Amino acid sequence: MKKRSWNGSISIKTMQNGVDFLMDIMFCGGAGEVGASCYLVQMEGKNLLLDCGIRMSRTKDVLPDFSLIQDYGGVDAIFITHAHLDHTGSLPIISREYPNAPIYMTHATKDLVRLLLYDSLKIMDMNEGDIPIYAEAHVRSMLSKIICYSPEFTIQPFEDVNIRVTFYNAGHIAGGSAVYIQGSEGSLFYSGDISMTNQRTVSGASIPRLRPDAAIIESTYGDKLHANREVEEDRLTDMVKGVILQGGKVLIPAFALGRAQEIILILKRAMNKGTIPKFNIFVDGMVRDICRIYSLNPNYLKNDLAKRIWKGNDIFFDDFIQRVENRADRDEIIASKDPCCIISSSGMLNGGPSQWYAQRLAGDEKNFIAITGYQDEEAPGRILLNLIDAPPEERVLRIDDTTFPVKCGIGKYNLSAHADSDQIMSLVHALSPKRIFFVHGEGEVIMRLGQNVQREVRGRIYLPANGERYDVRIGRPRKQLERANIPSMKRQGMPEEQDIKEIWAYILNNGGRMFAFSAEQIIYIWKGNDDGNLDEIRAFMDMLSQSSYFEPDAKRPFLFRPLPPDEVKKCELQYMELNQMLSKVDEFFPPSTGLYKKGARHDEGIAILYFDFPPVAEKKYGDDIKRFEAETGWKVELNQEYNMDSIERAIYSILPKDVYIDGKISYYRDQKKVKVKLMGEYNLGEVINTFYDITGLTLDVNDTSSTRQNTPPSAQPGQMEQNAAFSMIDEAFRNVRHRLYKKGLKQDDTGSYIELSFISPEIGISYDDLIKDLSSRTRWDIRISPNPNQNEILKCIKQILFKKGLYTKKNPSIYVDRGEVRLYPADEWNGDILECIKAEFKEATGYDIIL
Repeated sequence: MKKRSWNGSISIKTMQNGVDFLMDIMFCGGAGEVGASCYLVQMEGKNLLLDCGIRMSRTKDVLPDFSLIQDYGGVDAIFITHAHLDHTGSLPIISREYPNAPIYMTHATKDLVRLLLYDSLKIMDMNEGDIPIYAEAHVRSMLSKIICYSPEFTIQPFEDVNIRVTFYNAGHIAGGSAVYIQGSEGSLFYSGDISMTNQRTVSGASIPRLRPDAAIIESTYGDKLHANREVEEDRLTDMVKGVILQGGKVLIPAFALGRAQEIILILKRAMNKGTIPKFNIFVDGMVRDICRIYSLNPNYLKNDLAKRIWKGNDIFFDDFIQRVENRADRDEIIASKDPCCIISSSGMLNGGPSQWYAQRLAGDEKNFIAITGYQDEEAPGRILLNLIDAPPEERVLRIDDTTFPVKCGIGKYNLSAHADSDQIMSLVHALSPKRIFFVHGEGEVIMRLGQNVQREVRGRIYLPANGERYDVRIGRPRKQLERANIPSMKRQGMPEEQDIKEIWAYILNNGGRMFAFSAEQIIYIWKGNDDGNLDEIRAFMDMLSQSSYFEPDAKRPFLFRPLPPDEVKKCELQYMELNQMLSKVDEFFPPSTGLYKKGARHDEGIAILYFDFPPVAEKKYGDDIKRFEAETGWKVELNQEYNMDSIERAIYSILPKDVYIDGKISYYRDQKKVKVKLMGEYNLGEVINTFYDITGLTLDVNDTSSTRQNTPPSAQPGQMEQNAAFSMIDEAFRNVRHRLYKKGLKQDDTGSYIELSFISPEIGISYDDLIKDLSSRTRWDIRISPNPNQNEILKCIKQILFKKGLYTKKNPSIYVDRGEVRLYPADEWNGDILECIKAEFKEATGYDIIL
C-alpha cells in the first residue's frame, strides 16, 4: 500500500501472473459520518454512483463533494439502496448535472423517494432567507429517470460492457436494498443501511454468500450490541401503559419513514393482545403519507402484513389509531384531558409537528417523551436525552428560538433498524470479502469496529475519509455462483392472468420448482426481455400474489414460488380461474337476465352478481345459479342493491300510453317500496301487481286527484297532551336495556300517532307489552318505526369485535330486509367466541350475524 499525492488517495495493488484488474472507489460523502452517503465506483470504464444523500445537520454543508465526481469524469448510472434522505436527498442535483444517467431502485423506494423529495421542497420553501438547493422541475426530471426492479433480479445497465447489478433485501425499511455489482474486473457489495433483525413491518436482510472482491459496509452501531428487540418493545409498551393509566400523554418523535410504522404496529399489537388498554393513538406529520405508501407496496412488507393488505385490510389505522389532519386536531388533542399517545415526525425533534407537541407536553410531570432512534450530536433529541439525569433546574430544552422547562418523563428505547457490531461481524464472515470499507458511522465507532473485525478476518480493512479514492487492483477476480437460467418462452407482450398457468407449468418442467422468482424474472421467462413499465410490472405482481399457481415467498414476498402440482390441483378443484369464471358468468347470465355488473372476492371464492332486481333474479334464475356454482366451484352472492335506472324503466314500461309520472320517483330501500305520482287513467291494481312481478318491489301510487288536506299531527280530544305523553314515555324507557333513540308525532290516513325509534324494529317489538301499556295510559296510538338505525347497528358490531380483539378484512354489510349483518373475518375465529359475539349482537340489535 502506498500514499498518493492526489487528494490523499490510496492505491492497493495485487498482481498475479502479470494480470492486473482495476476497480476505483471514491468516497464523496458518508465516510466517517452518518449522512450524505455518496460513493463513486469505476469499473470497466463506467462510473457508477451508489446513493446520493444529504447531511441532516443545519451547521454543516448538506451536500456531498460533487466536484470530485466532476473531476473523475461524471456519472454513467446511479443505484439507490433506500429512500432515506441521507441516501437520496441530493438526487435532483446530481441528476440535473448528469441527465443521461439512469437511476435504479426498487418499486417501493421510488414511491417513497417521490414523497420525501416533494416534502423537502415544502420545507425549503418555508425556510425564509435560504436558497433552495433544487426546484420542483428538477425533482420531476429526476423521477422520470428512475428505472425500478425487484430485489434478486440481475440487470445489465450497459450494452457495451459486461456489468451486472443485483439488489438484495437489506431489511432496513420497505424497499431497502443492498447493491451487488459484478464485472470482469471484480465484484463489489454495498450494504446501504442494513438490518439482520426481523421488524414488525419488514423481514431482516436476505443476503446470499456472494463472495465479493470488495465490500462497502455501514457501521452506524459498529461499537454496540443491540438489546433484545422484544424486550425493548415490552419496555416501550409498559411505559405507555403506565402513562396512560395515570392520565398522561406520550409523545414518540419518530422517523416518518420506517420507525413510525414500527411503533404503530407495536402498540396496535399490544392493544389487540390486551397487554395495554385501548386508548387513542394519534399519527401526525409525514407519517400518515408513509403509511399509505407502505400499504401500496405489500410485496415489500412482511408476509403476514402483505396478506392482510391483499384481503383489503388497513394494517395501520383503525378506530383507535387515527390520523391528525390539521392544526385544529392538534389543539384538540392538547386541550383534551383524555390520555393518549402521539406518534409524529421528526425523529430527532429537529422539525415537523413533534417540536410543537414537545413544547406543549414537556411541562407536565404526567407526560412522557420517548426517543426511539439515532440522534445526531446537535439534534434536540440528543440534547433531550442528556437531560434524563440532570437536576430539575437544568432540565431545559431549546428548540429554534423557544426555551421551555422539561418536567415530563424522558426515555430511550432501542428499536434500531441498523445492524449492530455482532451482526456486522456475521455479515463480513458470510461474505468473506477480500477488502472491506467501513462507512456510515462516527469516526470513533468505525475505528473500534475496524480493529475488532481485523482480528477475526483475513480480508483487509479500510476506514476511508471523505475525499479519498482507492484504486483496488485485483489479481484474480472471484468466480460467482449463479443458478442456471430458464430459457425464454419467447411470447409477445406482457403475460396476462390467463397465461399464469402456462408459465407455471413451463417453470416446473424446466427445473424451477425449488426456486423463487421476481416478477421481472417471470416476465423474462415469458418473452425474453424484462420490458414493461412500472404500472404493468406492479399489476403483474398483484396477479402473481393472488394466483393459484404461485405464492409469495414467506420471507421475501417480492419473490414468487411456483406451487407444487398437488396444491395447485386443490386450488383448481375449489375455484375455476378468475377470468374463466367471469366468462362463464356471461354465458349463464346474458344481459337479457338483467345482469349489469359482475365482480369477485377472489380469496373467498365468491362471485358477486349485480342484477337489476335481486329478489326476482334469485327466484327466477335459482337453478341456473346452482348449475353455475357446480361448474365453476365459485359460490354466488347477489348484490342486494337495486338499479335505480332499471326501476324507472320498469315503471315506464307498464304505464298505459296516456299516463305519465308527475314529479320524481322516490325509492325507500329499507321498506322495499317505490313511491310515485301518476297522472291519467289506469288500472291501479294492475299497475301495482305488474310492477311487483317485474321488480319484487311494492309500488305506492299517490293519485294527484286526491284532495285530502294535510294538517299538522296533534293531540285529539281524550288524548294526553303530547309533551306530557313524551315525558311519560321517556320515564318508562329510562332504565330498560335498550336505548330509545327518538320519538315524534306522525300522521297518516288514519290520523295522528306517536312513533318510537329503536336501534331496530326487532328491538322495539321486544317492548310490545310496555308500549301497549303506554298507549292505554296516554290514549295515543304508539307505533314502532319500521326503519333501523343502520349506523348504530354497524357501530355496535365494531365495538363488540374490538373488545374481543377480532378484525375484519372489510367493513360489515347490512341486509335490512333479512335482519342480518355479514362479517368478513380477517383470519379464522374461534367457534366459542363467534357464538358469544352472535348472542351479544342479537341481544343488542335483534339482528343476526352471518359470515
